[in-house]
Amino acid sequence: MEISGIQHWIVSVARAARLDKAAGLDIPVDAPMDSAWSLTAISTGIDQDELARLVADHYRLHVADLTGADLHAHRLLPAAVARRLQVVPLRYTDRNLYVATADPVAMDAEREISHVAGRTVHFEIAPPGVLAAAVDATYPEAGGVRHEVPPLPATTRGGARVLVVDDDPDTRFLLRAALESAGFRVEEAPDGPEALTLLQVQDDPFDLVTLDLRMDRMDGLEVLRHIRTRMATATVPVVVATGSDDPEVEMDLFAAGADDFVVKPVDPRRFILRVQAVLRRRDTSFLQSLF
Repeated sequence: MEISGIQHWIVSVARAARLDKAAGLDIPVDAPMDSAWSLTAISTGIDQDELARLVADHYRLHVADLTGADLHAHRLLPAAVARRLQVVPLRYTDRNLYVATADPVAMDAEREISHVAGRTVHFEIAPPGVLAAAVDATYPEAGGVRHEVPPLPATTRGGARVLVVDDDPDTRFLLRAALESAGFRVEEAPDGPEALTLLQVQDDPFDLVTLDLRMDRMDGLEVLRHIRTRMATATVPVVVATGSDDPEVEMDLFAAGADDFVVKPVDPRRFILRVQAVLRRRDTSFLQSLF
């Protein structure tokens, strides 16, 4: 974190860029982010877009393209978190999440986003005013009253119950072993029809489903669509395992209602982190819906 004395990091950026009147800048480190940006831009005679480019160059980051965000990237970060941190998810892969921010040195925010999304976070830079408008546009429902509240995941009740759906017995064994070693209760289904039958039983409902994309009797997308259109299962989180890292496949999964995905061959540790991240996002969304 590049702070000299009590000066805001943005002062270091302005001085490193040798901006006019940068030497006289005196912005406290605890100044609000939008105020720090505005004072720097006004004092040095540049606009905030140019300042964003300088900040990105200084920290060896990219300027965020807020008009080109992936359609479903925001699903990896709950609205309550995005609004509080003033960030916008832009793009994602199985392992990474690219996020627009006005504060490139916000390490606590980076850790929280990574914890919630289950991915390595990479910051890109946008001015605070533009970013605030993008947050509102990305999460327009945030703060509204919700009439249907999903049930709390079992992580808050003492042990989540997971249904592993895969037509490969070796994969089912691997995922079951990983989940049980992490304290989850696990049931298995060798195909889509059996999975849908198990999900209809509500005596001890499942808290999450892991679903193979390519299965013979009924493929994962079809199973997912059935899950999302049935009243009893519409809100159950689903993590899909796919053998493809094609962005179009990932977009199709999110469009069909997947909460997240992992790429095969599945790494057990990464798989568990992804499952835990989905349940954390579920907890956050539940708490947000109460207020």
